[in-house]
Amino acid sequence: MPQSPATTAPDRPSRRGVLKLLYACIWLSLVGAVGLGLGAVLRLISSGSGASQAQPVEFNQPGDLAVGQARDGGPVALVRDVQGYFALSLVCPHLGCRPAWHQDKGRFLCPCHGSMFAQDGGRISGPAPKGLSHVALKARGNKLVAYPNQTVDPATRLRA
Repeated sequence: MPQSPATTAPDRPSRRGVLKLLYACIWLSLVGAVGLGLGAVLRLISSGSGASQAQPVEFNQPGDLAVGQARDGGPVALVRDVQGYFALSLVCPHLGCRPAWHQDKGRFLCPCHGSMFAQDGGRISGPAPKGLSHVALKARGNKLVAYPNQTVDPATRLRA
C-alpha cells in the first residue's frame, strides 16, 4: 500500500524564536521603566529649582474678584473670601504639578495625579500630603503683588 505524502505541521515558531521574543519584551519593559523613572526624577529636580527663583506676580484690578472666586497668575493664584484676599502657591505638594482653579467646582484640581484642594488651599483628596502653601501678598498702589518665595500663615488675609 503506497504511503500518502506526509502532512506537514503548520508553521510554529521554534523554541528559540519564542525565547528571543520574550527576552526582547523584557528588555523593552526594563528600558521603558528606567526611562519613566529618570523622567520623574528630572521633573522633581527641575520643579524644586524653579520655586527658588520665582518672581513676584502682580494682579491688576483685584476689586473685580468676587468673594468665592480665584484668579490664576501663573505660579500663584489670588483668592478672595469673606475675610479678604490671599495668595496660594500653584505647586502641588505631591510632585510639583500645577493645580488649576475650577470655578464651577470651587476647587483647585491637580491634573497629574488627581489631588483636590479647597478654595483656601486645604487638601481635600488625592496623593498630595498637604494643602497648597499660602504666600505673601502685599498691596502696591491699585495692584496686589504675590511673592511665591515667601510663605505665610494660612490665616493671613489682606483687606483691600
